[in-house]
Amino acid sequence: MESEREMKFDLHMHSTSSDGELEPAALMRFVHDECGVEMAALTDHDTLGGLGIAAEEAARLGMRFVNGIEISSIWADRCVHIVGLQVDPENEMLARLAGGISSQRTARAVKIAEKLEQLGFPNLYGKALKYARNPAIISRMHFAYAMTVEGHVEHMQQAFDRYLGDGMPAFIPTRWPALAESVSAICGAGGIAVLAHPGRYRLREQWQFDGLMTDFKNAGGVAIEVVSGSQSAQYTEICLSAAKRFGFYASSGSDFHNRSGKRPLPGAQGELPAEAKTILDLLL
Repeated sequence: MESEREMKFDLHMHSTSSDGELEPAALMRFVHDECGVEMAALTDHDTLGGLGIAAEEAARLGMRFVNGIEISSIWADRCVHIVGLQVDPENEMLARLAGGISSQRTARAVKIAEKLEQLGFPNLYGKALKYARNPAIISRMHFAYAMTVEGHVEHMQQAFDRYLGDGMPAFIPTRWPALAESVSAICGAGGIAVLAHPGRYRLREQWQFDGLMTDFKNAGGVAIEVVSGSQSAQYTEICLSAAKRFGFYASSGSDFHNRSGKRPLPGAQGELPAEAKTILDLLL
């Protein structure tokens, strides 16, 4: 059992079922063959669609697989992401919640395209949709990629910095489900609720950070990503401290989307600190 806890794992990654580069089966082959990952969770945004194919391929490869999802949620007027691990992909309540979010994504995408057209960038909806693969999960990232391909921006981050990011001219706010509703749906599907990348929410004051942790725990959350591909080593220490103070298990995920991104490859996000209460205790 001790050797299992030393395995290389990644519990946060995305496929073409949402906004990732690789199809679910290809993603499993990549993380196994090229990254050496021994346990992987597919956590696509607001969809359970790719889990069956990914699970089959992981089994063929002899790799441990965890059914997952990442749900866009609202807390204190901020969008936060809740990862569900070990969820039942056939659960009706979770599927219904994910379906409602997908409908909102589609409506938001149309409005983003309208804003971009007003800014002098016409016909981007169809182009973004082409890159989305799954029309129900079209996101700002797909628009950013389309803008890059069309030469409107030099790179995807520039599209966010100038047009698509929060507060920018083509940003469209969306009312995602409340944090407590998302956690409840995950728990109702037999899953483990994990607060994703706590360092991404711009909670500059300690009371804000602690408020999110308190509300997440009270809603039924049991783990936070102590190690994430999108945070600094300093913030890992902050998250480790929070996990200890609030009694959370510690999760780890690269938040992998594509091979050309700035985030680490699957399994390369860094190891959990030795003193962390690892989420593997709940998964193995």
